[in-house]
Amino acid sequence: MNRTQLIGRLGRDPEGGQSGKGVYASFSLATNEYWTDRTSGESVEHTEWHQVVCYDRLAEIALEFLTKGSEVYVEGRQRTTRWTDKDGVEQRGLELRIDELKMLRRAPKADPVVAAAKGMASIETLLKDFGSGARTDFTLAELASMLNKVRTNLVGEEDDKGTAREKATQHVAA
Repeated sequence: MNRTQLIGRLGRDPEGGQSGKGVYASFSLATNEYWTDRTSGESVEHTEWHQVVCYDRLAEIALEFLTKGSEVYVEGRQRTTRWTDKDGVEQRGLELRIDELKMLRRAPKADPVVAAAKGMASIETLLKDFGSGARTDFTLAELASMLNKVRTNLVGEEDDKGTAREKATQHVAA
């Protein structure tokens, strides 16, 4: 079985575009390990970098909602990649092709208004494509989840007193 699960932070903004397989996005993901050195007793940290690629709807989500520093959970399968560099030397690498992506925390210091605007533009495009018949690969529950993520990024979780609208008004006025 070839399955890998990672929780880490993006090392750069996702990059992507169109390929023969459809929309794609790629980014680097840093995972950290911590332990105590047996000899010195000092705390040790090791960062491992992973190259990640996703396609189709996951790629659209990554391109619209993720930025450098965002914390995510990804699950997928490892693939060996080969390419020829600019000097004509054949290179090999390892990438994780993800099947599942969960956004855990947005990047520190990310502007929530900009993130919300990008998210709304993505949802608008999705709905236009759905209206024209070009897209049918999502459910209303998935759309509601996307809208919830935009709202949460903009105003935070709504408390039991329903003050999310007040928070949004205060943020926009600021």
